[in-house]
Amino acid sequence: MFCSGALLAGSPGSTLGQGFHSGGAGSCTGCHSMHSGQPGSQWLLRKSDSSSICLNCHSGFGGPSSPSVFSPDGSALTPGGDFYWLTRNFSWIDGQSPGYEHGHNIIAIDYNLLADPLLFQAPGGTYPAAKLGCTSCHDPHGQVSGGSALGGQPVSGSGSYGDQGVAGTIAGNYRLLGDSSYSGGSGNSFTNDAPIARQSSVSKFSESDASHVDYGSGMSEWCANCHSGVLNSKHESAGGFEHPAGNSEKLESDIIANYNTYLRTGDFSGMSATAYLQFVPFERGVSIPDLLDPNSSQGPNANANVMCLTCHRAHASAFANSGRWDFTATLLAQSHPAMGDAGVTPTDVYYSYYGRDIVAEFGSGQRQFCEKCHGSQIP
Repeated sequence: MFCSGALLAGSPGSTLGQGFHSGGAGSCTGCHSMHSGQPGSQWLLRKSDSSSICLNCHSGFGGPSSPSVFSPDGSALTPGGDFYWLTRNFSWIDGQSPGYEHGHNIIAIDYNLLADPLLFQAPGGTYPAAKLGCTSCHDPHGQVSGGSALGGQPVSGSGSYGDQGVAGTIAGNYRLLGDSSYSGGSGNSFTNDAPIARQSSVSKFSESDASHVDYGSGMSEWCANCHSGVLNSKHESAGGFEHPAGNSEKLESDIIANYNTYLRTGDFSGMSATAYLQFVPFERGVSIPDLLDPNSSQGPNANANVMCLTCHRAHASAFANSGRWDFTATLLAQSHPAMGDAGVTPTDVYYSYYGRDIVAEFGSGQRQFCEKCHGSQIP
């Protein structure tokens, strides 16, 4: 599936007390060669293309302290997901799940990641698949106010996690995402600013119910920089019903009640203080990062809204359409990849739900996680 780009985590390395992407002296040579770059590459890069440069630091086995977004086994359990799933093709008696449908098909030639073979532009937009890479969404130079092209100032290392910047420095956008006026690597200019979100600078690369990205506002609007036709606030389109998403799509009182009490199919004995579920995040409806708490398990209130990442991951997942769960399974115990599927390894099954045993934790009768918001309204 081709969409808008990859959500890259900032490198943990530092130079002169600043993060690698913060403009510290010496950072340039991590990606560029002073005199000659890789043959055929632009900008004197040390690899064949910009995404290959990113994966030079952001690939490898995953884990809570790993900056990897492309693992050899699905172990990169970052909030955005693992590009590993683009390389996995699964099939079973009555179905299949090809890798190119699992997420954003970034082009990283040195890592054998290629453009989407079927889609030539972003669904709901015009961004070309042949241009898609990490820098389609992220400014690797860590700048704001239009990005590198407009000469913005380097940002503090903590800024890319949504934390407060170092005194006297400029706090960067969450995950170095491009602001309005960022080119996105294709020549077109973004119209919406980067979202407000925060992840702890301590647990930078992990996701759980207790440690996760706390989303504030603007994520769906930012996705609309490439997917303008998908952003919908009228609940219906020419093609029929579309799930609403965006800052204006506040959760209704019954949905808030469902989310805050839902534990599993048929069990609404939970409480709002511990309601957060990593598979169904939401935006809290705030625009100040300091008001966000990435270690909070508090459920939504009347300010909260649904967003694109409520159901999808920004990089890739084990499931079609970058789903946070298998959208095609009636019961999540029937999810694919499953043991016995062609092309599946035991670690594929384990990491597909981020190491959580769905049957043991939620029961064999657990239905779609749509129920977290919609409860018994789901047929």
